[in-house]
Amino acid sequence: MVTIKELRREQILSAATKIFSEKTYHGASLKDIGDAVGLRKSSLYHYISSKEKLLVEIVLGALRAMDKGLAQVENTDLTPVERLRQIIREHVKFQVEYREAGSLFISERHIISSLALAEVSEIFERRDRLLARTLKEGAEMGLYRPVDIRIVSLAILGACNSVLLWHRPSGRLSYEEIADRFFDFFHRGLSVTS
Repeated sequence: MVTIKELRREQILSAATKIFSEKTYHGASLKDIGDAVGLRKSSLYHYISSKEKLLVEIVLGALRAMDKGLAQVENTDLTPVERLRQIIREHVKFQVEYREAGSLFISERHIISSLALAEVSEIFERRDRLLARTLKEGAEMGLYRPVDIRIVSLAILGACNSVLLWHRPSGRLSYEEIADRFFDFFHRGLSVTS
């Protein structure tokens, strides 16, 4: 059962995410966050330890969600082709569903890295290994051409990351449709039959 304190923390995290995104992390104050949730700044410290750690918690929560989705892909018996489709889908989904946290990660990466470098690195290294293994297995099975795996991985991740910059919730394509188009583009480029 969720406690009142846990519900209040979620409310604070949600408000902080919105306020940091609107005012920027440096332009927002703890007073702004307190006002948004009906608490005095001093009362916020009952729920959070610092503005920096609040930022890190917001971003890590989003990254952990992406990591969980990718772990499900990794632990499912999929062909390399289907695994690549799902990796791209999870990454695009992350950029759309956690748009604010993703933007905060980009703009405040130095703060996040200074407080949570080990966990952030572990999440990205696990993602990178999964993508590299998928491309390598695809080539070994004769499904994909042999390529520079690091360069192709960076191209795939760069395309997925770009969604953060241009996607709008009111846009004409859902994240699934965007992911499918990205997958089709990369799959055709990698395929030995193209």
